[in-house]
Amino acid sequence: MTAVAEAIGISRQHLSAMRNRPPPKPRGRPPLPNAELVADIRTLVTDSPTYGYRRVHALLRRQSRQTGRAAPNPKRVYRVMKAHGLLLQPHSGKREERCHDGRVAVDRRNTLWYSDALEIGCDNGEKVRVAFALDCCDREAMGHVATTGGISAEDVRDLMVATVEHRFGPVNRLAEPIV
Repeated sequence: MTAVAEAIGISRQHLSAMRNRPPPKPRGRPPLPNAELVADIRTLVTDSPTYGYRRVHALLRRQSRQTGRAAPNPKRVYRVMKAHGLLLQPHSGKREERCHDGRVAVDRRNTLWYSDALEIGCDNGEKVRVAFALDCCDREAMGHVATTGGISAEDVRDLMVATVEHRFGPVNRLAEPIV
């Protein structure tokens, strides 16, 4: 023991005291039993799965007033719910992004149409606004409307009527709906 103490550079008595030290006493008070609290929380969460720990704590506090027992601490409710996997998923505010590879195509004509609008600046400062309708299958421009003013809802309605008449002639009803 003396050779080890001299090699490390500490006194032999200190080395002996560290080796023979009793285990440390547990600090603080012992944890409260959680079985009853977990059972109460599980019944509340199964009845209302969208409740978080704050609302569950409020309901437990209300129940404790009715039964006459002590209300649990909100931190304890959170800790127990976290340990047993009963917390709600955190809301990040972001939605899942739609997966779109940029290609919209169909195999048959007249099943999916789309329309878009664009604005072209002219040399004299005016702007020409154009709206058009395309078939997603063959990319044919079936109709368009152009104006130097704004494109109104009536212009778009007239564009759609002209597009249907271009494809099907003057009809009142189509055999299959177009998306």
